[in-house]
Amino acid sequence: MTVRHKDYGEEQKRLEETLSVIDREIALLREEIKEPTDDYVKQVVNYKKAKELRYLEHQGREKPYFGRVDFLKHETGETDSVYIGKRGIVRSDTFDSIVVDWRAPIASLYYSGESRDAYYRTKHGIVRGEVKLKRNFAIDQGKITGIYDGALKETINRELGSPDEFLEEGYIDEFLAASLNQTNDSRLKDIVATIQAEQNEIIRADKDKIVIVQGVAGSGKTTIALHRLSYLIYNYQDTLASKRFMVFAPNRLFLHYISEVLPELGVDDVQQATFLDWAAKLVKPILPKGWRILDPSKALMLFFEEAPGEEREKAWKRMRFKGSLACKETLDAYLQYLIRERIPFRDLRFIYNKTKQVFTLPAQEIRDLFAGALSHLPYRARVEALRKQLKQEMNKRVFAHLREQRIDLDKQGLARFERMIEQILDRYLEAWPSVDVFAAYREILTTPELLRRLAPPAVDDETLRVVGETSAALFAGERVEAEDIAPLLYLKHLLEGLGGTEPFDHAVVDEAQDLSPLEIAIVALMSKRQSVTIVGDIAQGIHAYRGLSSWDELLQGVFAGEAAAFYTLEQSYRSTIEIMKLANTVLHQIELPQEVKAKPVLRHGAEPEIVHYAARDALWADIVRRVEAFRKEGLQTVAIVSKTMEEGKKAYKALKPSIPDIALVNSKDTEFPGGVTIMPAYVTKGLQFDAVILLDADDEHYGLTEWDAKLLYVAMTRPVHRLLITCVNSRLTPLLQQEKTRVSP
Repeated sequence: MTVRHKDYGEEQKRLEETLSVIDREIALLREEIKEPTDDYVKQVVNYKKAKELRYLEHQGREKPYFGRVDFLKHETGETDSVYIGKRGIVRSDTFDSIVVDWRAPIASLYYSGESRDAYYRTKHGIVRGEVKLKRNFAIDQGKITGIYDGALKETINRELGSPDEFLEEGYIDEFLAASLNQTNDSRLKDIVATIQAEQNEIIRADKDKIVIVQGVAGSGKTTIALHRLSYLIYNYQDTLASKRFMVFAPNRLFLHYISEVLPELGVDDVQQATFLDWAAKLVKPILPKGWRILDPSKALMLFFEEAPGEEREKAWKRMRFKGSLACKETLDAYLQYLIRERIPFRDLRFIYNKTKQVFTLPAQEIRDLFAGALSHLPYRARVEALRKQLKQEMNKRVFAHLREQRIDLDKQGLARFERMIEQILDRYLEAWPSVDVFAAYREILTTPELLRRLAPPAVDDETLRVVGETSAALFAGERVEAEDIAPLLYLKHLLEGLGGTEPFDHAVVDEAQDLSPLEIAIVALMSKRQSVTIVGDIAQGIHAYRGLSSWDELLQGVFAGEAAAFYTLEQSYRSTIEIMKLANTVLHQIELPQEVKAKPVLRHGAEPEIVHYAARDALWADIVRRVEAFRKEGLQTVAIVSKTMEEGKKAYKALKPSIPDIALVNSKDTEFPGGVTIMPAYVTKGLQFDAVILLDADDEHYGLTEWDAKLLYVAMTRPVHRLLITCVNSRLTPLLQQEKTRVSP
């Protein structure tokens, strides 16, 4: 629906009235904050006003709203006509709401679709009614350039044998289509205007619920998680603080890629880090002086750059174990081992000299108290709590005896008695082990008999032997690896607690399939009420040596017994039907524990090309030509994707003379430059580009293994508009051999 919409004149008039209100508010705000002040309260107020002014000047005036909902309330029979934008706009003179914030309860109607039995929740209860109109607006420079009514959806019924039969049935509205057809620059964008119903349900889920999202490539799971943060902060600002929210991303490059989304959503001070960067700060005080954490890029080199070998196989077993639920069980078993075999539980006997009365606290009662009622506490806190309870019980018994004997203690007598009790408890507890976290961890991993005894029976002897021997060699060089951090923190949780670090009000874990179950357990431990949002895609789990193999590791392992909400997002909004159909064929070649095949929205584009080249020079020449053609089409971001960094460097050397602004990106980079880039496939995950040129999709680079299939799938699902797959003088990977290919002239 274009500007020729029947209500165009009325809507343009309403927009002009809104802009007039905004201009008045801008003038008022400028006047109110122009004078400096030493008053702290006024400074805080002025800071908030300055933020509001920046929004109105730079975003609010450009596009004050993107949607409208007309809602007939059953209770009153009145119809509310609500305009929805990124932020709410209120007239300061009348306090009338001109634009409603997308996070407000009534705005949920905009995202939930048309319904004759619609409702939204408020603090005072549920408001029921009927959505009479849902309308989208395209606005540019104060003018409406498009009006799209939500009811105008194109429903596609597919017949058996149709080229798109794998899609089952779906629809796409014009407004969403216009958004998806835009080109991409170097940053992720917000989607407040095009949030879909299934995404909205996740964003608005209860704040204290564990939310786990399996989302296919392009389903918007990252953006959904960030919008959920914004929603929670807006709706629970009295109890939650944005500075105590955390976003965990897979690498620093990805953090830069998403860096503009939260400020766009009005959230400026959320913490953002990789798990390693955050957790390393917590673990360093645990390590002996002079010890260091190995650069995690060494693991990337071992698994993605080097040929398989014995070292890689051993590292796989060691790293996989250290992040596993089996390792968590091993550390839990160590605490029980301490209690059973290293604590000398014995009767606590003492004599009150004045009456020669002997008092006894039986060893079994002390054991039961320590292992039972106090079991919720870390070991060290448990010992302190036990000491207090023993002292309380000793006092109780002695004073009962003194009352029976009608003996009164003066102030000096009470002081002597207090010292006596403390000395008795000191002697009793001095034989109890005082456990150092790192020393205990080292003992567990490098003492074969102890490791075998503590580890679950399902872990085979060979794996434990490799874990022990290779960990001992690592420790001998006064080094730990990234995979040691989570188990060390978990053992600290068991022995000392994770106090000293302020817990998160809420945490988001993105690309969660590449974190270990134990790492995710640490995030949950550091989040109040386990308030976490976890998003990922098992089909993109390319870090199999350390990451999740199944969501069951969380649902039935880390969060067993908890009320976790599991969502599946099958709709992909990134790539065209043609690209996703080809990418899905790769997953058909392997067996995944939980395969979720992407269903793209109904957006067609150019067919992906698979091209064979007789020589490498022909490939480089064709890439130069294609990049130039892509740019002429208006495609802003083009990724040339190699399998390894070493091959990416060769491509960069060959293409740099002809494409001077081309950039080479690796896992250590902290900024995504946009434009034309070369990067290995394992770095592309989470990113998206207008076009992707995939290098060397041959049988030597991508074989019929689950790992290769996932890596190839990741690379193929990055482009929004164009995909070129290349081979040079070699056979196409068997993952794609059933597809039509052509030979470059």
